[in-house]
Amino acid sequence: IVGFDGYGTLFDITGEDWAPPEVVASMRAKQLQYSWLVSLMGDYKPFRDLTRAAVESALQLHGARADVDRVMEGMLHIKPYPETVAALDRLAQNSRLAVLSNGDPPSLQALLENTGVRDRFQWVISAEEARVFKPSPAVYQLLLDRTGAERDRVLFVSSNAFDVAGAAHFGLRVAWVNRRQASLEGVGGRPEITVGDLAELADRVA
Repeated sequence: IVGFDGYGTLFDITGEDWAPPEVVASMRAKQLQYSWLVSLMGDYKPFRDLTRAAVESALQLHGARADVDRVMEGMLHIKPYPETVAALDRLAQNSRLAVLSNGDPPSLQALLENTGVRDRFQWVISAEEARVFKPSPAVYQLLLDRTGAERDRVLFVSSNAFDVAGAAHFGLRVAWVNRRQASLEGVGGRPEITVGDLAELADRVA
C-alpha cells in the first residue's frame, strides 16, 4: 500500500487565480495552526470550517479583497503537480493507493474528481473519521484500519515535515517529498527515503 497526503503532496497549494500566493501561504499556516489547536483542545471541528476561518484570517491580514467563497471553491480545483498523474499510474502498477488527508470527505472527493485522479485510489481516508487531525497517531491508525495492511507493508508519502515526523513516529515507513529543500522537524520520526518529487519516488519504489 502507498498512502499519500493530499494538500502540498499531490496538489500544488501555492495559489493561482483564486487567491494571491501570500494569502495562500498565510491561510495554510493558520489552517494547520487551527487543526493543531482544536486537536489539543479536544474541540474537533470539520476541516472545511477551519479552512474558512483561516481564509478569513489571511484575507484580513493582507487586506486582500478576494471573496471567501471564491477562495473556498478554488481549493476544490487545485492542480496536481506536473508529475503527479504519471507517478500515480506507475506506482499503481505494483501497489494499491490511498489518500490520507486532514481534508473533510466532501472536499477531498470533489478535489480528486475535479482533477481526474479519483480512480487511482482504492481508499480516500479523512482525519474526520478519527475526529482529530495529523499528526495524531489516531489519524495514521486509520490508514492501517481501512486498508487492513501491516505497518511494514505501508509506505506513507508526504511533503509536509510535520506529517513526516508524525507518521514516522507512529511507526509507518515514510517517504518525504522534499520539494523545497526544507529541514526535518527536530522532534518525531524520520523518513525512510527522501525524494525531490513524485517522479523520483516512483523511480525509487520501482
